[in-house]
Amino acid sequence: MNEELEAILGVHFQDSGLLRLALTHRSYIYEAAGEGQSSNERLEFLGDSILALVSADFLYRTFPNLTEGELTDVRAVLVRTETLAKFARDINLGKYLLMGRGEQHTGGGQRVQASAFEAVLGAIYLDQGLAIVQQFLTPRLEPIALNIVSKRLFKDNKSLFQELAQAHEGITPSYRLVSQEGPSHNREFTVEVVLGDKVAGKGQGRNKQMAEQEAAHVALLNRGWI
Repeated sequence: MNEELEAILGVHFQDSGLLRLALTHRSYIYEAAGEGQSSNERLEFLGDSILALVSADFLYRTFPNLTEGELTDVRAVLVRTETLAKFARDINLGKYLLMGRGEQHTGGGQRVQASAFEAVLGAIYLDQGLAIVQQFLTPRLEPIALNIVSKRLFKDNKSLFQELAQAHEGITPSYRLVSQEGPSHNREFTVEVVLGDKVAGKGQGRNKQMAEQEAAHVALLNRGWI
């Protein structure tokens, strides 16, 4: 099985035990089949740091016009759990994970898949070095990063909608509270975002700020700007 995964990864491990360790979820250890073995949690810790370095290096070199704060925001969107889980699914990593019966039943949730992907990065780094990790990871990061930056998806919804509304229509959006319902400890706010005299989107949330962000998100979707 390891050889099959190595072919998918494009990496031939000198120490195949590192790859097996990267694939060993802690739930496997808790059952008899994995007794006495170690899980991939330490490799995940290492891989998380490797991911941070490789992504920061790539973003710094690729987007010289972004500020420090913008680079930080882009990286936060780029390496979130959903993205790493997608990378794991793209290489069918779940097929090779060693998991307990409960996790096997679900196929390994999004967090499990993302963690395993980070552990694999750690294993590649220890076995092959940083340059090989960059060769493996950068082509996966690049198209997503370019999309995030080109569409300004690293901004919060209100900031992004204001920027695009001014660029496309020359109008600054405004927000108005439509209603607030429920008891004080569990209140729901409804807010509309308005462009000119037209409602561009409506959102709900537990506070006014959350409702405004949701309204801006709906408006962005309605206009096809994201």
